[in-house]
Amino acid sequence: MFPKEIILETTNFCNLRCKFCHFHGINAPHKRKKGYMKPHIWERVLAELNSISKNHTSHNNHDITLCFHGAGEPLLHPELRQMLLSARVIEGLSIGFMTNGMLLSMEWAEFLIDLPLDWLSLSIDTANEAINNSIRVGSDLMTVSDNVKRLIELKARKGSELPRLHFNMVAYPQVSERDISEYVMNWIDGACNITVSRFRPVSSKRLIEYIDEGVRDRVSLRPCPLLYRQMVIGWDGRVGLCCEDIFIDECIGNVLTESIEDIFNGEPIMRIRRLHQEGRKEDVPLCRECDVWAGDIVIREEDIVLGDRVVRKKEMVWADVYEG
Repeated sequence: MFPKEIILETTNFCNLRCKFCHFHGINAPHKRKKGYMKPHIWERVLAELNSISKNHTSHNNHDITLCFHGAGEPLLHPELRQMLLSARVIEGLSIGFMTNGMLLSMEWAEFLIDLPLDWLSLSIDTANEAINNSIRVGSDLMTVSDNVKRLIELKARKGSELPRLHFNMVAYPQVSERDISEYVMNWIDGACNITVSRFRPVSSKRLIEYIDEGVRDRVSLRPCPLLYRQMVIGWDGRVGLCCEDIFIDECIGNVLTESIEDIFNGEPIMRIRRLHQEGRKEDVPLCRECDVWAGDIVIREEDIVLGDRVVRKKEMVWADVYEG
C-alpha cells in the first residue's frame, strides 16, 4: 500500500500571524521547532517517487497528489522552484501547494503557469478587507486579491487551464452569510471550487458538533480515511500521523532512515489503523477528540442562486464546497 496524497512540508515558517491559526496563532501551543526542508530530504522523497513511477506496471496519470505545503508558507522556501521543477518530470504526480497569496508575485505567476503547476490552493479569508486584515495579521487583502487576479489574467492570456485554482476561507464568527456569498461571487469565475471551512477554535479538531443535530445522528463512526491515503512529511523528515498532527505528536517514522512505503505499511500506523477498525480511536491521544474522520461526508447538495448565476453547493461535515 502506498499513500495517494503526500504532504511535503517545505517549511513551517510563515509570513503571517493569523489570530486563529492552530500553529502560528497567539494562543496556539508552540511545540515544534521551525525550519526549512533541506535538499537531502526532499531529493530523497522525490527519488523514491520517481522509482515508484518507473516501476508502476499499470500507470495512470496523477496516481499521487504531492503537496508542497505544511504548517507554513511554501513561497518562503528559497528552493521551492527547484523542488517543483524536480517533481514535474516525475510521471504520475499531481503537484501543487497552498499559499496565503501575499508573496504571489508576477514572477511566481509566470513560473507556475509555465511549469505547469497542476493546482494552487489559495487561503483567503472573506471578501471583507477589515475582517481579513484584523484576523490574518500581516496580510493585506488588496495585495492578495491583486496578486490572484493577475494570475487569473495571465492564465487567460497564455490560454492555460493550469494551475487549477482552489479557494479556501474559514467561516469565522465575525463572518456573515452575506460575506460568504460575496466571497463566492468574487472568485467563482476563476475557481475550480471554493471551500468555506467550519471555524474551529485553536487546538480543536471537532467538526460534528457544528452540524445540525438531526444530521449529526446519521454520521456513524468509521476508521479515519486519512490513515489509508495520506502521508505528512515534516520539514525535518519526521512523518506525522496525518494533516491534523501539526506538532508531529504521533510520529510514525522518518524518511531519512525508512522508505515512504515501509513507513506507510509499518507497525506504528498499522497499530492505529487496527484501533480505528475496532472502534477504539479514543485509545490514540491525537484521535480522541478529532472528528476529521467524518470530514468528507456529504450532508446535502443543492443548486443555489448567487447574484445572476446558479452555483452548486455541497454541504459537508467539515465545509461547504461551491462549484460554478
